Formats: sequence, structure tokens, C-alpha cells
Amino acid sequence: MAITLVIFGMLFIIDQLTKYLTQLYIAPNTTVGAIPHVFSLTIEYNDGAGFSMLSDAGWLLVIVSFIATIVLAYFCSKNDWKKEKYKSFLLTMIMAGCVGNLFDRIVMNIDGLQKARPGVVDMIDFIFLDFIWEKLFNSTFAICNVADVYLVVGLILFAIDLIFFADRRKKKYEAKSREAV
Repeated sequence: MAITLVIFGMLFIIDQLTKYLTQLYIAPNTTVGAIPHVFSLTIEYNDGAGFSMLSDAGWLLVIVSFIATIVLAYFCSKNDWKKEKYKSFLLTMIMAGCVGNLFDRIVMNIDGLQKARPGVVDMIDFIFLDFIWEKLFNSTFAICNVADVYLVVGLILFAIDLIFFADRRKKKYEAKSREAV
């Protein structure tokens, strides 16, 4: 559990630091090129979920994020880093993303703090995904933040691992257990 807490803490700090620095150094309605044709930085406040769905849902998204965090914390507490490093890391990464955005949602819903953070701070504009999204859906891809990247990348890799590799690992582990006996 200590490994989970250390990694979670580092990922959470990175997320919040990038949000803070974005607010500090990027003016609203300004785009800063980062890596040409890959991504740029801009500041946007999202008061909804992904792709601004459920905007103005207020405390509902806080409650949903909080429940998701509790579930993820439970699974993280059950992980064995010695046996399942990859799965443990991915669950920790997903939880850090969930908590990073949960923190922003709590701040944006507290009177007096809304001016500091009127929504979840988004700053990463994936230009290459805008091109693809435009062709598929006739709109631009969502601007996201580091916590969103943790969530999406973590969930995709977790699903790939679960579908393609978990069963093989289980069989290999069972075979080693039988050999040891």
C-alpha cells in the first residue's frame, strides 16, 4: 500500500502542478505551441465531465467522482505489487486521475473558491487528434489535462491487459505454483 500512496501522491502533485502553472502562465484565449502538429497548450475551464458532458451538474459529478475514488481505493488496497506491478500501477494511475479532477470539482463548487478555479482546468490540446476527430465527427477533440491522460491511458492499458494478457499471466503463475509443489 505504501508504494501505491507514493506513486499516487507523485501523480496527483504533477497533475495539480500542471493545472496551477497553466493558470499562472497561460492567459485565457491564448494558445501556446508545445510540439508542432502534436499538441499545444491553452487554458479552458470545464464544469462538466469529459467533452463537457453534464455541464452545470455541480455536486453530482463530485459525488460520482468520490464514489469512483472509493471503489478504486478499495481495489488499490487489494493489489499485490510483488505479483502484479503493472495492474497495481495502472489502478494507481487511474485513481490519481480521478482524484485530480475530483479535487478541481470540489474547489469549483465551493463558494469563494470559484474564482480561483471555475472548473476543471484543461490545457492539453492534441492537434493530431483534432484532425482525426474532425474527419470522424466534424468537431474538434476535447482539450484535456494530465488527470484525464492518466484516466484514459490507464483505462485503455488496463483493458488491453485484461483482454489479452491477464489470462496468460494467471496460467503462468498457476504453472509455477504447481512446479513449486
